[in-house]
This record gives sequence, structure tokens and C-alpha cells, in this order.
Amino acid sequence: MELIFLCPAIRKAVGGVKVIYKQAELIHKLGPSRGVSAAVMHPNTFFFRVRWFESTVPLKRAFFKWRWMGKPSMSNIRGAFDARRQMVVIPELWARKYGAQLLAMGVPYAIYVQNGYYITKGRPADLDLAYQGARCILTISDDATRCVALAFPGVEARILRVHYAVDAQRFKPDQAKENIITYMPRKLADHSSKVLFFLRHHLPAHWSIVPIDGMTEVQVAAVLERSKIFMAFSHFEGCPLPPLEAALSGNQVIGYTGQGAKEYWRPEIFEEVASGDVAGFAQRVLAKVQAIDQAQGFDVPLPTIRALANTFSEDQERTDMLEFLNCMGLKEHGLNA
Repeated sequence: MELIFLCPAIRKAVGGVKVIYKQAELIHKLGPSRGVSAAVMHPNTFFFRVRWFESTVPLKRAFFKWRWMGKPSMSNIRGAFDARRQMVVIPELWARKYGAQLLAMGVPYAIYVQNGYYITKGRPADLDLAYQGARCILTISDDATRCVALAFPGVEARILRVHYAVDAQRFKPDQAKENIITYMPRKLADHSSKVLFFLRHHLPAHWSIVPIDGMTEVQVAAVLERSKIFMAFSHFEGCPLPPLEAALSGNQVIGYTGQGAKEYWRPEIFEEVASGDVAGFAQRVLAKVQAIDQAQGFDVPLPTIRALANTFSEDQERTDMLEFLNCMGLKEHGLNA
């Protein structure tokens, strides 16, 4: 049986794409004992592959037929999958496009909800059909689980909360820290530009602000190791990855939770700002800078970092992916429908 993860073809660094790749790769490694292989498919693309992180997951190509009438476009997948030898994992944004069609074709499928606030996109009737027909619904956080259960009553028994793994050997607080503040400018760019504007006359000269943009995973880890403060501009996210990577790298994280980060928002590391309070955001950053400058040294809360690393570990991700295979009926000795 082949488990195919559908994934948008996005060239810029997006945490959700990395999660799909890494978990598909893990299942491909775990699968032989269950007669399972895994692959990632970027529909309707030539030669696309993500370049900003490393992965050995197999890639598949498929060009779906144009659907000439109605929306969403390019969603006719008739004949694209074989129900006898393939299962499909679709991201929540594509549940409306492919869920009902996979159900009609008899192809077993799962829906992967990495953002509980994207599940509203599409006609409610199409979404209800897609979620009710899914064999398994993966959710990336407790908040995403809450959203799915609220939106689609009756599917609770098929919801499986899973964790992604953060490489604690790469994102670690070992390197000597510098007076650097980091942030990702593509996240709520209007908010971050306003915060920077408010900081410009007040940030001490011995501090600098470094945007994390256009970098590989290795480069991101390197700059997070050096920085002391990370500004999080998360907006309606399932379980935002950058603030967690920053925390594991020994940063004090200030900003928005995006709702999904609340489950790992520990007070020793994280300081929440009400979404939209950009002036207050700047003031919180300045207060943290002052506190760090006045302290004898920069405190890195290692026990909390270790606890977070254990929660978002490779072992936990492996356990979750094995449970996902069970949920899909792919038991230790093959397929049990």
C-alpha cells in the first residue's frame, strides 16, 4: 500500500510543508514491516522540490484534469489514484477540492489539519462530506482538535492529535548569545513593520534586529542560536513552528500565540502580546532588552527547553505516525480494512 501526501508547491520557507515532508519520510522508513511506502505529491507541477531543508522522501508527479465547470478549479482527480493500492493524505485547505472525489472513488484518505482556522474554506456541504468520509483526521495541536470537533460533530473518534519533531541537535541553546532580536518578516508583515518603526528611536545601539528571511533551515538555526529575543507574529496558526524553534534555541519569545501555540507557551520563555497591540509589542520588547542589559548574565531556562524538546521529539513523532498507520488500518502485518 502506498500512502501519498498531497502538498502545495511553495518555494518559500513554510513550516507546514516541512512537517508534511518529514512525516512522509518517516512513514516511508517505518512502512516496510506493514507493507507500506510513502511519497509526497505536488499536483500539477514539473520538477518542483523544496530546497530550503533536506529530505529523502520520494516524490510523485500527477497532473489532474481540468474541471471546466464550477469551483475549485483543476480538481478533477478521476483515475488519478488506485483504491486497491493507494491511500491519500490531503491538507485541510484541499479538503473541499479532493475529499468528496476520493470518497466517491473509494480511495481511503485522511485529512491533515495543520491550521484549525483554514477548515472553513469551501462550501459547508462539501466540507461536511469530506470530513465525515475521512478514515482519519490528523490534527497538529489541541487547538486544531478543538476546531475540527466544533466544526464537524460526529468525527471526534477519528481525530488523531499528532506532534511534529524539532531537531534538538540543530535548534539548541549551546552557542554564546549576542544582543540580537530575530523575527520572520513574512509573518504579519504589516504588524512587524509597525513594531520596528516604534522601536527605531529606543532600541540601544548595542542591540540589532535581524530578519529571518530567505534562509535554509541550517542558516535559521545558526542565527537563532546567536539571538536572545525572538518576536513572534503568528496569526491563526495550528501549532506555529518558528517560536518553538526559537525557544529551543534559547531565545526569550515575545509576541502572538496564534492560538495554537498556547499549549507550549511556558512563562519562563514566552511572553504573550494581545494580537494587534503593536505599540504594546514594542514596549514589551524594550522592557525585555532593559531587563537583559541589567542582569548579570543571560538566563537560559534549560529544564523548560528540555521539556519542550521531549514533547516535540523524534520519539513522540514516531509514536504518533505509527498510531496514524493503525488509524488507517495499516497494521503490523499489512492492511486491515
